[in-house]
Amino acid sequence: MRQTALKTVHQLARMDQRVVFVGSDLGAGTLSEMKEEFPERFFMEGISEQHIVGFAAGLAKEGFIPYLNTIANFFVRRAYEQIAMDVALHNLPVRILASGGGMVYAPLGPTHTAIEDLSLMLSVPNMKVYSPADANEMHNLLKYSLEDLSPWYVRFGKGGEEIVTPEIQKEPWLPKIFEMGNSRNLIVTTGVTLQVALRTTQQFPEMEISVVHVPYLNDIGLVHWRHLAEKSKQILVVEEHIPQGGLFTQVLHTFHQVNLEIRKLHQISLPHKFSHNYGSQDDHFKHNKITIEDIKRIIEGREISRRG
Repeated sequence: MRQTALKTVHQLARMDQRVVFVGSDLGAGTLSEMKEEFPERFFMEGISEQHIVGFAAGLAKEGFIPYLNTIANFFVRRAYEQIAMDVALHNLPVRILASGGGMVYAPLGPTHTAIEDLSLMLSVPNMKVYSPADANEMHNLLKYSLEDLSPWYVRFGKGGEEIVTPEIQKEPWLPKIFEMGNSRNLIVTTGVTLQVALRTTQQFPEMEISVVHVPYLNDIGLVHWRHLAEKSKQILVVEEHIPQGGLFTQVLHTFHQVNLEIRKLHQISLPHKFSHNYGSQDDHFKHNKITIEDIKRIIEGREISRRG
């Protein structure tokens, strides 16, 4: 997804002279074609996340639309004040492209994991929070970003994710619904956990599972899948995030507001703690039971869901 995001920024720069790219220590070859074509709108700064956010806010105040990129955890932990006070407070069109959401950089230890980023960004007024599932959704969301002058936080994975969403999406922020006709169970996901959910439905069709993917976290778009929520015996929210403040919290609040049955809700998530287990993203999915078999066990009632 990262390469697709960067290539799309270059495409947007060709379409709109307001588009500017600002990176933080991303390597000499990053977006080299854009650097060559638009050197006056390409900036590669050092390890200085607070600076690039403040810099982008200044550019936005002057009429530009800056797209920033570095590792997610450094944005939300190191530059939180600048994101809130410089960008969101003034409702500026800065796009924070956050690489390596969740456990992508877990081999580098807990300092490099982004396990609470959705919670932090959703708590910032004016900030719109997105978590695309694959390169198609990423491309379509960023194309749409030129039409919206709000601040954006976009969390994405390591790249190479299986393509599971349509190539062309007219309204890419809306939920993607993978509906089984006689669905008895529902899985709700955001980001790359969509792939895990879909593999579950393919491997165990007899479980009659429908899947909803929510790419836009501020509004889970319940109006589009309420019929599934109402008829399902149970609803399992699966996310690569701590239990509090992410997708499950958004679903819980929305259900409460419209008087849907909260007892149906279950959750699989990362634990509410820093991980000191070193390994790949897949290793951490297995360790934290975010797998096909674990989803199956919870839906079958053989294991209680984990909420904290």
